[in-house]
Amino acid sequence: MDAIEPRIRPLVDALNATGLVVTFSSCEGHFGADEQKMADRNLAYVRFLPAAGVSAGAVEDALGQWLMSYKKKHGLMPVRVIGYKLFTPLDDEVDSTYVIELHPFNRFDAPDRKRRDIDWAVERLVAVLSYRGLQAV
Repeated sequence: MDAIEPRIRPLVDALNATGLVVTFSSCEGHFGADEQKMADRNLAYVRFLPAAGVSAGAVEDALGQWLMSYKKKHGLMPVRVIGYKLFTPLDDEVDSTYVIELHPFNRFDAPDRKRRDIDWAVERLVAVLSYRGLQAV
């Protein structure tokens, strides 16, 4: 199992600490030209599923609250934070997971600026997630 990258770890830990979700995949974002691959790596993300005994509706309600709390306090700049339910077709079924993505607002900024902006947004999302009113009862 791969280690969780250090700059996204606080968000992974905060999501898991809500008791609502269990994370399974994450990326802290890779912004340098030498870090680019075929897939876009100019973003950070965490993927997760509902925790045992938690309904999809409860996760969707919480995700909406987390995103609105972030937006109300911090707006869209310097990082655009989005969340969604991802549907992936498999052989005989369609799998669904949840995703939070953090995108630098200005894709033309220098890599070190993008890194600072994403780190800033991770800190603020952790604060939103740590608020007891937005965790499982």
